[in-house]
Amino acid sequence: MISVVCVYNSEEILKNVLLKSLDTQTVKFELITLDNRDNRYTSAAEALNYGGGKAKGEYIMFVHQDMWLGSNSWLDEVEKCLESIPDLGIAGVAGMIEEGRNWEEWVRRSLDACDEVWWGKSGRIEEPEEVQTLDECLLLVPSSVFNRLKFDEKTFDGWHLYGADYCLCVRELGLKAWVIPALSSHSSPARNMKGLLKYQRRLYAKHKMRTRHIHTYLGEISFLELRFSLLRQLFKPLYFRLFPDLAITVRKALSGCSTVLDLGCGYNSPIAQSSIPFSVGVELFEPYLQESKRRGIHTQYIKADVRRLEFQPRAFHAVIAIGILEHLTKEEGYELIRKMEEWASKKIVITTPNGYLRQDTLACANNPLQEHKSGWTTAEFRKLGFSVFGINGWRGLRGHKALMKYRQAFLWMRISELTQKITYHYPKLAMQLLAVKRIDQAIRR
Repeated sequence: MISVVCVYNSEEILKNVLLKSLDTQTVKFELITLDNRDNRYTSAAEALNYGGGKAKGEYIMFVHQDMWLGSNSWLDEVEKCLESIPDLGIAGVAGMIEEGRNWEEWVRRSLDACDEVWWGKSGRIEEPEEVQTLDECLLLVPSSVFNRLKFDEKTFDGWHLYGADYCLCVRELGLKAWVIPALSSHSSPARNMKGLLKYQRRLYAKHKMRTRHIHTYLGEISFLELRFSLLRQLFKPLYFRLFPDLAITVRKALSGCSTVLDLGCGYNSPIAQSSIPFSVGVELFEPYLQESKRRGIHTQYIKADVRRLEFQPRAFHAVIAIGILEHLTKEEGYELIRKMEEWASKKIVITTPNGYLRQDTLACANNPLQEHKSGWTTAEFRKLGFSVFGINGWRGLRGHKALMKYRQAFLWMRISELTQKITYHYPKLAMQLLAVKRIDQAIRR
């Protein structure tokens, strides 16, 4: 039998997601819920150690309130799978191996989360596979192991990386961490990164004598990565002034605009980091739409195909299309730009890869809308009256899905940031294009 332990801070999410999927299970299980709406537990390790101590099952499943189990026989199938692994220390549905150049090569998963649509089938497993660390959204530990090894409450006195630490600790018991084929979904994949760097430093300090590179779902941890992250945090305003990210670049482009139409807004629009009084987000893919609503990024939302929208002329100060044109045919893209010019009274802002970047339907099985159908060049935008800038650094450093081509991704990411100072002014060399057109000036002329 599996004992299910969940610490929750939203009774509504607990009932509508985790408990609803547990209610349909075909086998008996023990349920232990820990109410943390009043913040009685100061850390995940503290809460889960308490819940695990009460568990009577052969296996203990430590799971987030917003996890959805993929079938009615999920618990039954998982228990049989766990029984087949002789050196099991801990298992989960998403983890990272040690070898590879980037996230796409490190990841191993049976998790089907909204924020992984971009990665398509990358890392999907059909049988158990050993990993270095696991994501904390769902962890399965044999009771016999948990009786010997608890979560580290002292070192991980917050809500990050307690599971990654446990994975590395079970190695000292001669056991391993595994990702198992158990389809599940993280219904609310938004991450709270507050305090993450502190726990990354603690995790590395605890295990650096045994491993110099730790790969986690929230990023790579190494000596150089930690030092750079610390410097970036200490000099954050200066760093982002020298090396602005997409959100800062878009915010600068939207200067003077107080109403914005965001076409194909997705779930993590840069508008979230802009002080725009009124914005409308348009999105066709339902999971993205719901996640953006949950985050409260836009004032209003419309579920629609951007090719079939109509608005009054000059209805918005600015109309933006961040990573949209490449998903349309060339004819559809030109028509959308024409409409954007009608709807905007001040500016239109577009980002798209520099040229055609292959991304087919097989790589985007969870969201066929992510297929790339066209490529755009600096000359094409300038012919339409746009000012064009280069973003995301030199394109020669990146390959499939704009990932770094070379090993030591940390080093090459820093080099890419340095090249951004050049490619911004020479967009033909850049990985991505930022095209801005001032409509108000064109109207005056």
